Amino acid sequence: RLAPDGRELFVANVEDGTVSVIDVATLTEAARIAVGQAPVQVAFTPDGTRVFVSLRDENSVAVIDRLSRQVLAKIPVGRRPIQLYVTPDARFVYVADQGSATDPDNRVSIVDVASSKVVKTLTVGMGAHGVTISRDGRFVYVTNIKDSSVSAIDAVSQTVIGTIPVGRGPNGVVVVAID
Repeated sequence: RLAPDGRELFVANVEDGTVSVIDVATLTEAARIAVGQAPVQVAFTPDGTRVFVSLRDENSVAVIDRLSRQVLAKIPVGRRPIQLYVTPDARFVYVADQGSATDPDNRVSIVDVASSKVVKTLTVGMGAHGVTISRDGRFVYVTNIKDSSVSAIDAVSQTVIGTIPVGRGPNGVVVVAID
């Protein structure tokens, strides 16, 4: 993902346990940060100071200080976390706990940024995978790859408010604001 200021691109390198930091101006790798086993995706706080990385094979999320490029913490979450997204107010990180192909999971871990702890776990469809949050922070959407659905979460009450059937194997999801 591109950092909020547009200067750096952070790339999760699943097979070597690192995150590459690409300088967008020079198109070169500025750093490579060791984070843990099977990093899958990155997410930024809106101010770009913290980077969260799902670590699929550790059942955790690494927290990186962007300036120092150091891992500050690892937060235990559900089974085989895949995609994750930080709320616009930087209070929470929503993490899709996908599970495995033969034993899919149906949960989303909600991490409190301040305490670096899971504060709530929600049940969604099987194979929770993609995560995005509306620009105003009101709604979280999670694709459920094994159930062919998308779960809608009210971010204020932190409850699942609906599930929408979609095509087979929904993967990534994004909210586009049309003004």
